[in-house]
Amino acid sequence: MTLLRELALCLTLLLIMLFTGSFVLTVNDARHYLQEQLHSHAQDTATSLGVAIAATGEDANTQVATIDTMIDAVFDRGYYQQIRFVDLSGDVLASSEHALTLEGVPDWFIQLVDLEAPLVTSEINRGWSPIGQLQVASHPGYAYRSLWSKVKAHIWLFSLGLLLAVAGLHVLLRVVLQPLRRTEAQADRICNRHFEVQAQLPRTRDLRRVVQAMNSMAIKLEKAFSEQMTLTAELRRNSVQDPLTGLLNHKAFQSRMAAALDGATGEAGGSLIMVQVKELARLNHQHGQQFVDKLLQDISHWLEKTLLPRPEAIIGRRNGSCFAVFVPACDFGTNRQITEQLFTALATTTFFSSAAGADCLRIVAITHQSRCSSQLLLEQGDHQLRVLSTRVANCYQVSDITGLSDSPFARWDEDRWQRELEQVIHTSKINLYGQPLVDAQGNMAFVEILARITLAGSEVAADAFLPMVERSNLSAQFDRAVFLALTDYMDNQDDHQIYCLNISPYALADDRFYHWLLDALRLRRDLARRLILETPERTILLVGESIAHRIEQLTATGCQFSIDHFGVSCQALTFLQMINAHYLKVDSSFARGIEHSYENQLYIRTLAILAESKDIAILAQGIESQADWDALKPLGVAGGQGYFLGRPVRLEEAL
Repeated sequence: MTLLRELALCLTLLLIMLFTGSFVLTVNDARHYLQEQLHSHAQDTATSLGVAIAATGEDANTQVATIDTMIDAVFDRGYYQQIRFVDLSGDVLASSEHALTLEGVPDWFIQLVDLEAPLVTSEINRGWSPIGQLQVASHPGYAYRSLWSKVKAHIWLFSLGLLLAVAGLHVLLRVVLQPLRRTEAQADRICNRHFEVQAQLPRTRDLRRVVQAMNSMAIKLEKAFSEQMTLTAELRRNSVQDPLTGLLNHKAFQSRMAAALDGATGEAGGSLIMVQVKELARLNHQHGQQFVDKLLQDISHWLEKTLLPRPEAIIGRRNGSCFAVFVPACDFGTNRQITEQLFTALATTTFFSSAAGADCLRIVAITHQSRCSSQLLLEQGDHQLRVLSTRVANCYQVSDITGLSDSPFARWDEDRWQRELEQVIHTSKINLYGQPLVDAQGNMAFVEILARITLAGSEVAADAFLPMVERSNLSAQFDRAVFLALTDYMDNQDDHQIYCLNISPYALADDRFYHWLLDALRLRRDLARRLILETPERTILLVGESIAHRIEQLTATGCQFSIDHFGVSCQALTFLQMINAHYLKVDSSFARGIEHSYENQLYIRTLAILAESKDIAILAQGIESQADWDALKPLGVAGGQGYFLGRPVRLEEAL
């Protein structure tokens, strides 16, 4: 029961007790007053009638008739229950009586009040000799009716007053206790790491103190949480960023690129772009360290600006004079376009357009549109840079090393891709695979759904075709087809298994798809409770702050939410404070070889502490060895996923 109801109930009971006491006292006083009135009325009648009877004649027969007439005359007025004249021997000479029957007064009220009509006796004397007694009892009917009328008036008045008092009390308590409801909401928000402060303070002194204490606590917690996030972000920057340019350092770039290409991912390949400043040591000697630092910072600026439309791009500094960019699932045409834009931007800068820098810029771009190793791309890039070093002017070169022996669809043009993908979506020829996610105790927590399709007679993993799905603006249609395929499969199962379904950033940003998905989950809340919706970290960059509201609406249907590839972006920790997700999957680049990386261990441990304060479970992906898994579990991860823990297996039913 709420505090409002408890106070209202207590005050209502208090009002009822006060009325009951007042009512009992009032009725008792009225009863006593009426009782005295009945006695006084009977006494007055007995006295006056006795005087009249004493004045009658001495003839016995005439006397009895006269007394009887006088009694009847008085009795007929109706205010008496009994009038009797008794002689000295005890014989009743004249008598008139009324039965005690009342109309309009309940019997229970008569029994409850029980007014007594006293029998008053008056001795009648003629001269000095007594002749008899006159007995008079007033009729209590008038008293009962008067008292019952007064009780009814009191009841109606109290009922109306109680109703108005309860209504007014309810309104008053809601107004007075409004700060408590705001404080309750504030406490809930603080638990979710939203440190809000109540600007409006209540007038009630005690409540004002409570609100002020909550505000003070929220401010202090926000400061502590922000300091912890800042420290964690600083640790991450020190471990993965180049201190001069802010780009990924050599080790972090190699790890991120390997995670994107090697192992279970990398079906679609990608493009590597390498930018080199020729003879950097000579420039440092001629122009000084400050000039060279400014030049390298300018190059990093234009790299980030050119790749801004592609948040999936990985940008890093390989060594003092060389920068590298890897764009996953980037075809040859797109690679050429990016390279040309980058070369134009850099070649027109002040230094490279001058005579001193006209021979200092070298850019090579290499594309491989199917599975390959990161080492292959880097070796080819270094080789191409050595070839370009003999040229005497700023230059760039773009090449495709995919080869004719690779998958036949690697060289399809965009029109062919779109036709094939539309056919797959239209016919719903999607094969569902499930890869288990294992908790820290070794039990399967849920199954992540992986979609595969058949192209050119071969089954293809999602990494090979999803980039083309996004490029063809088919993300919403494809995700809808996968969702329907999964729900059909779940309807045919009775295992109550929880499934994790990936949603494309472009699909989640699509208003029509988002509202369709929300309606579908609302209609099937039984299935929603068995679903975990997952989207990559870059979705937040694409959708913006509205992603928090969309996640809140989706999870209200009963499903859970997960952020995939967490930690890639520099704004990752800002997302942690903004979004109320249930799971965070740390990018595989942090998990690979973590037993040898103190920086990654520290980052994941700190991230786990921060996430635990928001009831978010940290999961690790890309676990490919026992050593990685053993190193991750003590850091606070709740579960892991990778080929070491379980390979994808096709679901029993192909849909």
